Amino acid sequence: MISNEHISDVFVSIFQTDAEWISSAPGRVNIIGEHTDYNGGYVLPAAINREVKMAASLRGDNRLFLYSEYHREMYETLISTKIAPPPQKSWHNYFLGVAEQFQKKHLPVPGMNVLISGDVPLGAGLSSSAAYEVCAATLLNTISEANLAPREIALLAQAAEHGDFVGVKCGIMDQYISAMALPDHALLIDCHTLDATPVPFNSRKASIAIINSMKHRKLVGSEYNRRRAECEEGLRLISEWSKKSFSSLRHIPSEVFDRFKEQLPLDVRKRLRHNLTENDRVRACVQFFACDNFKEVGHMLYASHASLRDDFEVSCAELDAIVDIASRCEGVYGCRMTGAGFGGCALALVAPEKVESFKSRMIEEYNRMFSKTPEIYITPPSAGANVLRKKNG
Repeated sequence: MISNEHISDVFVSIFQTDAEWISSAPGRVNIIGEHTDYNGGYVLPAAINREVKMAASLRGDNRLFLYSEYHREMYETLISTKIAPPPQKSWHNYFLGVAEQFQKKHLPVPGMNVLISGDVPLGAGLSSSAAYEVCAATLLNTISEANLAPREIALLAQAAEHGDFVGVKCGIMDQYISAMALPDHALLIDCHTLDATPVPFNSRKASIAIINSMKHRKLVGSEYNRRRAECEEGLRLISEWSKKSFSSLRHIPSEVFDRFKEQLPLDVRKRLRHNLTENDRVRACVQFFACDNFKEVGHMLYASHASLRDDFEVSCAELDAIVDIASRCEGVYGCRMTGAGFGGCALALVAPEKVESFKSRMIEEYNRMFSKTPEIYITPPSAGANVLRKKNG
């Protein structure tokens, strides 16, 4: 995590004045519920102890200065009645996209100095972009005195990512958990209704270990689009054959799927089977977390990985190896790939007293197999976005 002292000191060194506000928003990991979000299903993410932080002060003019500590770059623009997208997309577009959403709501965006920092790993599937957007929205919510609720902040941040400044049609999971997370809780999100329910997570009994395979997800774009198309085709065919209109894959009863599954193309059948069983696993995990039954949660994680590997076909040798190594480590309840797949990260739930031995064995065996060292991040379910400090009144 980034200390307030660090970001305050850097802010003064860049802008020669004290910060008036410091906001933060966490990255996230999805415990279970993969490739269900765009199919109207359930997901169960948790916020992690890595975050994006922004320090800010007001200016006496209508200019916006953004400084990225990561990129070591300054961006300057005029805050006019309508912010226009820059000719080229870059790190500052996420802040500008959020500012545009505030302007669309007729909320003031004053001239500001803003320092942007963070320790959410980029490109690891831990939602650094959503943390950035939610952090910016939380900051502007305070400065503009808009009094937006966390859910509204999440939806505004999602709209910013959908807009012209970023142009990514993401789901709601990443922004929801970053804005709405509670310490020692996961968040059950119904991606059809957008309802969200906190789920207790006893971090005295289990730590979340995120294992970065260090494999770049090269195929994720084209294969992701293919999986979406296959899911949409399955929904269309089942609705047509059953003469019923199902809102999403989540709404197809298992008996209806069983009646028609043999008629479906094989790949389509497998995609639907993953979604239906994965939603069942998410619901089961909610019940198991409620009674601290991490052993059964672990069984669900292993089953989720097998389904993602065999039915949704989005795993890879590195992720399979991580799950295999974890299954042989003492104190591991369960492990699965997390995120879009074809690389990126896996997640394991580990007894806290076994975390260090788990890390050592994972690094040793993975390095021997792939000649690269995985990064391992240990986190409890953490708090969502907030304004950490307000100075000078």
